[in-house]
Amino acid sequence: MNRTGIVVAVAVAAVVAGVMCSRRPWQELGVQNAKTRTAVEDMNRAQAEKAELVGRLSRLQNPAGREALARERGYRKPGETSFDEKR
Repeated sequence: MNRTGIVVAVAVAAVVAGVMCSRRPWQELGVQNAKTRTAVEDMNRAQAEKAELVGRLSRLQNPAGREALARERGYRKPGETSFDEKR
């Protein structure tokens, strides 16, 4: 084998060895990216739930919100009639 063939063979062997050694870190990167995506989705879901709960709490902490909730549940003021009863 001549000198050029040896250099090419060593270069190819180095590239193959490099690819083989870097395979596991790339696999680990994929696993970590999947975990990160899952964590971000969970965090976004928790933030949306918290925003809903804060909104619901603020609605229940003021008189207009409490009255609206009571009316949704069918409560009426004494002597008050609904539109359905007037028909």
